[in-house]
This record gives sequence, C-alpha cells and structure tokens, in this order.
Amino acid sequence: MKKTTIVISGINVTNSGILSIMTDCLTELVDYSKDKDIRIIALVHSKSLFSIPNIEYIEFPKSKKSWFNRMYYEYFYFKKLSQELDADFWFSIQDLSPYVVSKKRFVYCHNPSPFYKPTLHDWLYGFRICFFAWFYKYAYRFNIQSNTAVFVQQQWIKNQFENWYRISNIKVMHPETQVIVERSTVTLNQEKINLFYPSFPRMFKNMEYLCEAILLLPTDIREKIKLYITISGNENSYAKKIVSKYQKHPQFQFIGALDRATVSGYYNEMDALVFPSKLETWGLPLTETKEYNKPIFVSDLPYAHETVGHYDKVCFIDLNDPNDLAQKIQLFAQGKLLYSQPNNSKQPDFVGWKPLFDFIINE
Repeated sequence: MKKTTIVISGINVTNSGILSIMTDCLTELVDYSKDKDIRIIALVHSKSLFSIPNIEYIEFPKSKKSWFNRMYYEYFYFKKLSQELDADFWFSIQDLSPYVVSKKRFVYCHNPSPFYKPTLHDWLYGFRICFFAWFYKYAYRFNIQSNTAVFVQQQWIKNQFENWYRISNIKVMHPETQVIVERSTVTLNQEKINLFYPSFPRMFKNMEYLCEAILLLPTDIREKIKLYITISGNENSYAKKIVSKYQKHPQFQFIGALDRATVSGYYNEMDALVFPSKLETWGLPLTETKEYNKPIFVSDLPYAHETVGHYDKVCFIDLNDPNDLAQKIQLFAQGKLLYSQPNNSKQPDFVGWKPLFDFIINE
C-alpha cells in the first residue's frame, strides 16, 4: 500500500527565525508520523542545516544565488518534481505558492516585508530593501489562490491578506509549541544588567532606537547595562551603520549571528529581552523568551500584543519616544517596573504544529 507523501518545501531557508520554524515543523512532523504510513520529503537549501532523522532530503544549493533560480524552481521545476514524487500534500513553508501537482497544496506566509511602509530616508539609505518590500506583496499574490489553505501567524495578517488577495481560506497558526533544543553554556557578567536583542539587521528592526534609549539613561544606570545584539556589521549597510555608530560605547556588544543553542544560552542568562522591532509576522524571540519566564520590553504594536498574549512579564514601549524605553529600563534596574496588563486577543485556528498537520491530512 502506498504511503502518504508529504513534501515540505523550504529551499531558501538558511538562517534566522524561519530556520527555527522549519526545524520545528520537520521535527514535529516526524513525531506526528509515528505509527502512520507517512513519507516525509524535505526540499532544502542544504541538508547540513538539519539533523532530523526519518526524512528524505533533496538539496537545492543554487536556490539563493538569484531570484531567477528561485522562480524557476517554484514555478517550473517543482511541477515536474511533484509528479515524480507523487506528492499527496505539498507544503511550501516559505511564502511562495508554486505550480505543483498534488491532492492538496498549502503555503506558510511568514515574511513581514510587504507590510513595511518605508520612509523617504529608508528609500535613500536602503533602496534594495524597500524595493524588495514592495515586490514581495506581489510575490505573495502569484498563484496564492491555488492553495487548499494559506497559513499566517496572526489575525491582523489574515485581515490584510483577505483585503489584498480576496481569498477566504486563511488560517491563523500560533507557533507556541517550540521544540526544546540543547542549550549552549553562556557566561555573562552577573554584576551587569544583561539585555539581549536577537535579530537579523533589517531597517524595521529599529536597532538605533534601542541604542539611543540606552544612551539616554542616567550615567549610574547606563554603566550597569550590557546590551547584546546579534549583528557583526558585515551583514549589510544597515548593520554597518549601527556598529560603526555605537561600537565605541561599552554598553553595546555586537556578537554576530548565533546558532539556536547559543541563543537559548543567552535567553537563560539574560535579565530581559528587548524587542523594539517595528514589524513582525510573529516575533519568535518573544515566544522563546516566554519559555524562560524572563521579562520582555517590546513594541506597543498589534503583532507584539498578539504574540505575547497573556504573558505577565511584558512591558510595551512607545517607538516614537526612546525616552519611554529609557525610563522603563531605569525602573527595571531599580526594581520598580510595573508590567503591562495581559492582552485578550482572538484565539487562533491552531496552536502548534500537530493540530495543523491534522488539518492538512484530514481537510
């Protein structure tokens, strides 16, 4: 009897939050498939990024060399490949809706770029990033109506997609269930107040706001602060600008990209997460920090309210005023900070991967 074949496609997934998401998805799917006749095939950039057994990996090392390569795979080659694999379910975990032949097709939309509204300064400073943000809105649109269902991470994104693309098969999935990873040992100065901002350097990550807020602190408080940011300055022009401007200040430690185990080590040792991003489709560090029961300073924006949910150690910050964050960090350092009230948000269709897999197979 033929096994049910599920293809998970993420050929451009190489780092950041989406790599954690795909790793969690595959790990949970392997566990879900126990005692079921399910064949799992993962289309990946490099199988060296994954150490999950009982999966057939097919590599696409040229996928990130150009957008032409990505378009070719998604809209030409995958149709032939889906026929060869005899796929029952095709799950594209990275935004685009390919042309494939399968009983059911699904897409997971995670990139927040289309929702970013760049300023004139953004266009002048980072034209490529702003153009990509404009382009991605239309990349999402292409062939999206072919999907059995479209998965997004938050209700506000569902509302926007319904308005943009005139589709009604959108499901909200909160990635609350995380796969426990082995934690690397991280040693931080316990005499300092250690703040952590794990993020890839994009303009909407708002790193300059965070650095300016810390520089506004009174000298006695500022000297106690150590902020760890996961950039090196070599990633892009935005990262170079941030590092060159703030590296002279001892409060800032630019530590570069970290593997997931090391990030977990920082979560365990930090005093608080700071997350002033202007835009996210979810904000995975917020979910991960909740697992460690650590305080969170985060943007007072819809994505953050929905992600933190009922968590009771969160403090929302005004992105129009770095003094607001400075004052709250000072209160935190003095043990006087009052946390924000938990948010009552609409319940998602799914929480975690297993109910989503039930939906994919049984829908």
